[in-house]
Parts: sequence; structure tokens; C-alpha cells
Amino acid sequence: MKFDVEKSALIEPLQRVVNVLERRQTLPILSHVLIECSESGIVLVGTDQEIELSARIPIDSVDVSGVGAVTVPGRKLLDIVRHLPEGVVISCEEEADRFVLRSQRFESQLATLPANEFPWIDLAVIANDPIKASGKALKALLSKTMFAMAQQDVRYFFNGMLFEFEVGLLRCVATNGQRLAIAEAALEGAPAGSRPILPRKGVTELARLLDSDAEEVRLQFTDQHVQAEVGLDRFVSKLIDAEYPDYTKAIPSSSDQSFSCSRNDLKDALVRTAVLSNEVYKNVRLSLSTGQLEIFTNNPQQEQAIEQISVDYTKEPLEIGFNIHFLIEALSVMSGDSVRVELTNPSSPCKLQDPDDPSAQFIISPMVL
Repeated sequence: MKFDVEKSALIEPLQRVVNVLERRQTLPILSHVLIECSESGIVLVGTDQEIELSARIPIDSVDVSGVGAVTVPGRKLLDIVRHLPEGVVISCEEEADRFVLRSQRFESQLATLPANEFPWIDLAVIANDPIKASGKALKALLSKTMFAMAQQDVRYFFNGMLFEFEVGLLRCVATNGQRLAIAEAALEGAPAGSRPILPRKGVTELARLLDSDAEEVRLQFTDQHVQAEVGLDRFVSKLIDAEYPDYTKAIPSSSDQSFSCSRNDLKDALVRTAVLSNEVYKNVRLSLSTGQLEIFTNNPQQEQAIEQISVDYTKEPLEIGFNIHFLIEALSVMSGDSVRVELTNPSSPCKLQDPDDPSAQFIISPMVL
């Protein structure tokens, strides 16, 4: 196996593949990247046995003079390539049990493992046609909801995102049990009734892939996996084997007391007052009165912060507590100039929504003051 490639053609696909690798693993080969050379170019593959990413560098961007396959330590290879000068050509070849990389006056030799030991994800034959989606639209759905996923919840379906398909519609749902984010977009050819759950890392890596300029994403699902093709990359993730709970029960059905205000004014005030919030509970007190919202935080060191902002509110005074970071994160993924906050009482969840964008909504449970 032997090939020559410019750093600029190698660095980005290699970075995407290495992102999949776990820093701590039980099998040495899980720290390796598979490199396959053929007459059509080279393919880089990384996996953690839950997620697999293949990135192809086409033949017009690489000079292949010897075909073959080998695995090499992914992070070491990436660090070497990253620190080479810009614009250089990198020559790579397999010599005995070593992967030799040369560029200008630099040479390195990396240990290898046999390519036939690489642990590919056993993906079932996909019979259904791919679902074609706008990369920009799917990226927007993930960005609006992924922050609400749980991290290490014993209710493992919360450690992921629900992809809920209806006729002509994809709805993404994420929650950690205390907050809920929902966003939807039109999608032609959606398999109505399908409700796969992507694990947290799978969602993160898919969103990272969509940072590229790919206009179209091709999605295919089996009972256990999802496959996405984005440009020259192929992404595979296992699905969470569980039934997602009925999240609609957490959405407030009515609102007695609501207010509207500038989204940026509210977010900036929360960010400032969050500096002196309780580091453990992260609580904030919101006090509503006619035309005004007072934001108050304090901490065990007897420090406190108060700020008032103007709001469109004419109902009875109301005090309610929330996790301040939940509010900030929801406001941060919204894009409109204003926000509508729907409230019922101090013990009921609130709903945040952009008045001009009903496709996304954010539900946050209150805290006891």
C-alpha cells in the first residue's frame, strides 16, 4: 500500500474519522483508523463499535501507487499531519508491520494492526429507499434540540434523540426529564410512524458532519441502525433499543400568564446574573409585574445579582424559579428577535417559543424557590 496526498486533502477527513474514536478503549484496534487504498482513492474508517464513520478521498485528490489496507493509531497520525507545514505533500506506505509517513525532511514510523481485525459494525441489508433531506434543515433541527439530551441518565432512552417521522414531516425531540426541546421540519418521503432513537454521541457526530457544505443527506434506517451519507462520508450508528415516552404529556396545554420580550435582552440578563447563581442548584427567581421582569440570583457566599428588563406583561404579579442554564441554552438556540414565554403557575412548566417560528418549542420544569 502506497499513496501520496496533500495535507489539505487529508487533514479534514482524518479529523472527522478520529472524532469517533474513544480515548479509552478495551481493544487496541479501537484506537486505530483503517486506511483502504484502491484505484478509486482512499477510504479512512474509524469506529467505537457503536458508531462508524467512513471518509473517502477521491482519486483526483490522491496519487495511489499501491493498493491495500492497514490500520494505524488514529490520534497519533492526526497529530503528525496537523503539525506538518501547510501545502506539503505527504507520502505514506506500509513497510512490513509499520506505516511509514514522509514529508520533506520528516519521517515517522507508526505501529500497525491487520486490517482484517478491524471491527466493522454488522449492518443489516437496507431494503428501503434512502430518505433525502436538506443538510441545512437537518442541522437546524439537531442544533435546536440536542442540548436537551441527558448525559448519563439511567433511563437510557433520554441519553439520545427521538426522530419522529410523520407523513412529510420529521420531528426531533430531546429531554433529560427536566427540560424538553422539540423541533420539526418538512421532509419528503418520511416513513410515517417510525420513531428511532439515536444515541447522544451519534447525534453529536452527525451534527458535526453537517457542518460541511453538503446540500443533501441520505438517511436509511434498519431496526438497529441508522446510516447517513453526507457528501463523501458515510456514517453508521446503532440505535437505542427502547420505546421513547409520550413527551406530549409534558407540553403545557394552556397558559394563563405569558409575556413577550427581546430574546437577546432576556438572554444577556440571564447570562450576567448567572455569574452569581448557586453553583450546585443554578437557580434563578423570575418576578413578573406589569411591564417588567426582575431576574434575581444569589449563592451561599451571600452574593447576589438583580436585573430588570422590559416585557409585554399585564397580568397579576408572579414569581417562579428555574434552572438558569436551562433558560440560557434554550434562548441560545433560538434565532428570532423576540421570545414568548408561556406560564401557568409557579409549579407548572413554562414554554418558550419564537412567535414567528412555531416549528420549535422548549419546555422547562420549574424549581422550588
